[in-house]
Amino acid sequence: MNTEIFYYSIIEIVISLFFGVTLLYFSYRTINKLVKNKFEINLDNVSYSIFSSSILFSVAYLISGIKSPILNSLKMLSNDPNYEGSMILDSFKYSGIFLFIIIITIAIVIFISIKLFTYMTTDINEFEEIKKNNIAVAILTATIIISISLLVKESLYLLLESFVPYPDIPNIF
Repeated sequence: MNTEIFYYSIIEIVISLFFGVTLLYFSYRTINKLVKNKFEINLDNVSYSIFSSSILFSVAYLISGIKSPILNSLKMLSNDPNYEGSMILDSFKYSGIFLFIIIITIAIVIFISIKLFTYMTTDINEFEEIKKNNIAVAILTATIIISISLLVKESLYLLLESFVPYPDIPNIF
């Protein structure tokens, strides 16, 4: 058994579970506070469930790759013979930076998605329709939220990778 891969995979699982569960929990609480309570929507409302599920899916999808930049950062630091810092402090630093970027991006994606849908449907009050259990409106809103998440994911990970302390490579051209 390769113990290095074993420990690496355990760290990856812990990071995924920690960030995943934490962000999904806070996302769900935020959705309930901003939408469910504000518009007095019942929990048995299928439209609200579709809407909130799309947001939770979007959050999970966007954070699914956060562990790679974090672990790449730690790998680069640990493999650097000139590194003299604290691995624990630097792991928290990179995790915090990546988490901050992910949270801001998720908020922007969801905000833009909902604003885009409200802009496209000026004659409909989306949240009132969701409150009335209009499943069609909920499905369209969910589709826009998920679609924008799909479009943003690769660019988001490229942004995160830009913070990884890769060694300088000589410029040949």
